[in-house]
Amino acid sequence: MLHVADEHHGSTVVVRVEGEVDLSTGPRLEQHLQHAVAGIRPPEPLVVDLSGVAFIGSCGLALLLRLHEAAENKGSSLHIVAGQRAVTRPVEVVGLTDTLRLYATVEDALAHAH
Repeated sequence: MLHVADEHHGSTVVVRVEGEVDLSTGPRLEQHLQHAVAGIRPPEPLVVDLSGVAFIGSCGLALLLRLHEAAENKGSSLHIVAGQRAVTRPVEVVGLTDTLRLYATVEDALAHAH
């Protein structure tokens, strides 16, 4: 099961994700996040809050990389809230900590938005 919702913090969009990101939920999440990336206004970042994610598979990590590239190509950035091991550990294991911008809280991600 996956729940996705958008919140607006000033001009920054925060997409909150709860549940598991795997092969069955990944396509729906990707569609939602690609739409969110299309709507951002550079230099504002897109903040994706994964603090409610209990599992993220390799398809979810690949999705985060694609979103990172899409945001950068648009002149923006992707800020990922990943304050728990279910997300940080897979990112560390595959060596993406230097590529993806991870933050412990939404507040931290928003503070680095400008």
